[in-house]
Amino acid sequence: MTLDFNDDRTYTKDVALKNVRYALFDPKKLRDDVVSAEFLDMVAAFVLMDHFDPNRPRYKIIDAVDMVSLDIKLNEIMDAANENCKKVGYRIMPMEDAISEITGIAIPSDAPYPMYVGTNPERILGASILMYETYLEDLAAQIEDDLCIAPSSIHEVLIFPLSLVQPSKIIEIVRDVNRTVVLPQEKLSDSVYIYRRGTHAISQATLKNPDDSTCEQND
Repeated sequence: MTLDFNDDRTYTKDVALKNVRYALFDPKKLRDDVVSAEFLDMVAAFVLMDHFDPNRPRYKIIDAVDMVSLDIKLNEIMDAANENCKKVGYRIMPMEDAISEITGIAIPSDAPYPMYVGTNPERILGASILMYETYLEDLAAQIEDDLCIAPSSIHEVLIFPLSLVQPSKIIEIVRDVNRTVVLPQEKLSDSVYIYRRGTHAISQATLKNPDDSTCEQND
């Protein structure tokens, strides 16, 4: 079966299961027939990754028709996506290191507080790191702080030490970036998320009022 990569390659069930992963999306951006589940105010969906051109990885969001055509059961694709995400892995790195990696130029850190980027090695659909708590736990333990997490797109998240930032300001930045910088199809959420070391849980931040700099957890 061909899954809309606009070429004549055929994807069998085995090939699909070897290349399927989880990805997070804005629920308003997905069709109703996409196989997905709620995750906070986002949705987790299955995507088929395509690396035919190593310099231009592509993905196809799997829908119900694909599942039936390839005779893939829900438990099969869930297990395969989880295993593949773990195999590829994720990374959290200081912002200046992430920029240097892309540009090849050493960037000095002059930010008023540490900022980190969380994504996968390919930087494609890497915001799904939010589904794998161990990476957040490791960073929180390293910096000895809870985390304030801002989705910059479906491909990556920005992470801040919670004690050093005002969540209301981070929400304002996220919303402005989504309006002016992020492509509509790559927008993930206008929300900010809090990871608490004590409970090992991630939740959506709720501000008590627009001027409030503290946030509560929505369980």
